[in-house]
Amino acid sequence: MGFDETKLMNRRATLISLLRSLQKSLEQNDQISDGPKSLAETKAYDQEAGIKAMVRKPVSTISHRGVQLAEEVHAKFDHGGRGSISFKEFRGYLAAIGRPHEHKDMMENEESWQLFFDDLGGLDEEGRVTPYGMVKYRELMEEEHGLEMDLLKLKMSVVPKDLTQWLTNKACFDMVDFEDVVEENKKLARRLGKKKAEKELKWEPLGKVGVDALQQLMGDIGETYTYEQLQVMLYVHQSFLDTMEQLRARFARRNEFSTDIQKSVIDASNKTVLWRDGFLAFLMARRERPAVDKFEKFMIRSKTKMIRGMRELGKLAGRVRKDVEKLVDREILTPRILGGLKADVGEFNGIFTIGDNEEVDEGMSARLEFKTVERAATEFAAMKLPRGCGTAIVLDFLARSDASPREQKEAVRRVSSLMKEHFDRDLSKLPLFHSWKVYSHKGAEDGIDVIRLSLCFDRASSIDYVLRELDMGFSFVDLLTEFNAEVRCSLNITDLLDSKRVTLEKDFHFQANTKLIYARALAVKILDEFLLKAEEEKRFEETLQAEIDTMQGAYDKRTEISHPVHPEYGRIRIGVDVSNDTVTGKQLETQKLAKERKRRTMWRFVNFLRGAKSAACELTFKNIVDFLFGSKLVRSYLPEWVQQSFFEEQGSSTVAWRKYSKLLRAHMLGMIEEVSRNEEQLKREKELEEQKEAEKLGGMSELQRRREQLAKDKKVLALKLESLGIKMDPNLLKKEVKELSPAEMRRSWWKTQSKSRMAFLKMYIALQQCCIGVQAVTVLSGTNKFELSLQGFDIFE
Repeated sequence: MGFDETKLMNRRATLISLLRSLQKSLEQNDQISDGPKSLAETKAYDQEAGIKAMVRKPVSTISHRGVQLAEEVHAKFDHGGRGSISFKEFRGYLAAIGRPHEHKDMMENEESWQLFFDDLGGLDEEGRVTPYGMVKYRELMEEEHGLEMDLLKLKMSVVPKDLTQWLTNKACFDMVDFEDVVEENKKLARRLGKKKAEKELKWEPLGKVGVDALQQLMGDIGETYTYEQLQVMLYVHQSFLDTMEQLRARFARRNEFSTDIQKSVIDASNKTVLWRDGFLAFLMARRERPAVDKFEKFMIRSKTKMIRGMRELGKLAGRVRKDVEKLVDREILTPRILGGLKADVGEFNGIFTIGDNEEVDEGMSARLEFKTVERAATEFAAMKLPRGCGTAIVLDFLARSDASPREQKEAVRRVSSLMKEHFDRDLSKLPLFHSWKVYSHKGAEDGIDVIRLSLCFDRASSIDYVLRELDMGFSFVDLLTEFNAEVRCSLNITDLLDSKRVTLEKDFHFQANTKLIYARALAVKILDEFLLKAEEEKRFEETLQAEIDTMQGAYDKRTEISHPVHPEYGRIRIGVDVSNDTVTGKQLETQKLAKERKRRTMWRFVNFLRGAKSAACELTFKNIVDFLFGSKLVRSYLPEWVQQSFFEEQGSSTVAWRKYSKLLRAHMLGMIEEVSRNEEQLKREKELEEQKEAEKLGGMSELQRRREQLAKDKKVLALKLESLGIKMDPNLLKKEVKELSPAEMRRSWWKTQSKSRMAFLKMYIALQQCCIGVQAVTVLSGTNKFELSLQGFDIFE
């Protein structure tokens, strides 16, 4: 639903006038009395006095929720996080809501502004406005300018934070749930075939997610936790489910013959999955939110963001392909129509320079280039990639010249173990994922050793394969004829971070060049059809919504005639699933505005391509200070901590880096010491267990020893079968099952977490000893190759 400012203000004015009329009416009918003379009169008198006191009491012009929202507005403009806002920040608030001259006499200078808020009682000792001061100011302005409209101007939601968070949690849970459903559909299709599996495929979330997806789920929600913290969370959540299961069982026993006993959809005995309703309730409860170390938080968040980004990219590619298939089926995009558009090409050249372009050849540089290869299979084989892949993403670490083969093997082994532990499961869920591989490779042209990490996707992911399947009459090289971009800098990493003589204003020179040649008419035609298809869908939705609104109006009118006293009696919203209707009007309005803004931007871009056959752009700045602080537009995007003095002082980048690296080094050393202590403790515990085992075996007979060995063999076999997906009868291992206490469980989780930390540290040390830095990033899809070559990015130095 949309927001009409005029209607909102009229409704507010009407409500205020009605309340004032009610108050005036009660005051006019007030009668003077000497007081009650009996008990009954006393009760009536007290009741009448209470009503009068309630009506005459000065009521705040904003509600309790309005107070919370006013405090949120205050926090939004508290850029320093000090709990109060300055005169400059308050003026920024007035400009943001479109009333920069509000209370002009009182806001003319800082002194009059402080006097104004001091009268309101909202000024602190430093002369800054407190949250209470913002609330009082909003109460003062509420009659003239409603808080709701100002919140819309600031693009802030009026929905309570808890409700917004619950909606976010639910959306993230359903998204991960549906990804699991898609994965199961793929397995079913591979096992039974596409035709046989069509009847058994599921296209809706199941309401449950595997516990191994918990870290990714929490990352999507916006919370980051380590393995140990997640295991504690699961244990507490499972305890709640077990308690509720016992209460339901007790209620069922006490009401054995009742017909109102309901069965829960949550199976608390299944500890391998998270049930949606139970877990969402647990997330909104007053649960523990443990702190995570900054370094670990950064690594875990990077992992979850990368996995989510790759999944969303795969979904986007799938949606684009489906849209193209629909256009091809309608014969809108055919070889006959598109074939004659390949010859009409467009060209774009761009140059961006900071400082002197003649001094940019000694530092860091990066070059992105589009190439084509003759045969995809030959190129994949030359890169030592597995058979059957159509697209590969390759990351190369440059090996040191003095690195031995043993050091290279150790680095490969460490990276492989980390990938298997942390990324293997998540990568396997990516659309069309084939495999990953870590290996040592020697370049055929330059003969340089690299440590290569590759992510491979199925043959169906190849751009050439997709274009052949769609039969559109052109290849990717016909659409993109030439593309290259180069970035060069006058400083390398060592000079930038380790030299106190460097002044960024004088010594930093930068240049970026790009050249693009593409089939202009072909690109414009394809984008045109995409946007026109989106317009068709928009018109269809608007027409459908208009019909639903007409039906809803007729339904409401009939209900109003049949139930004049209760017009809302039995009201049904046509076309809405009430059980899943969790989107608020504000969210719908925001989504519509975002779609409209995106649509207009795309049309502008297409019109630019249509009109510009050849374009060139050149930007030049004297130095980096001129670029960042010479334009108010660029400066407005910079955070407050970026100051001009940082670029003008000598060695400022080195001082900042040494301060940060000192903290990072101290953190790494502390982690190494902690992990070493943990390893020593684990070693001592293992020795004690072996000693106890030996003492136990020493007092056993030969038969008892054989039985003990048989139990161990059964346990090992059960673990192997479980890893293959085969479950063993628990009765066979009943004697070996030992219930661990919470303290023992936490100790085992702590051990696993310590091993994971040590594995990461050993991988980093192995890469540091073997490699210099990142050399190249390559994306090969069929015969199309994008290669990013890097020089001077010696991150391990």
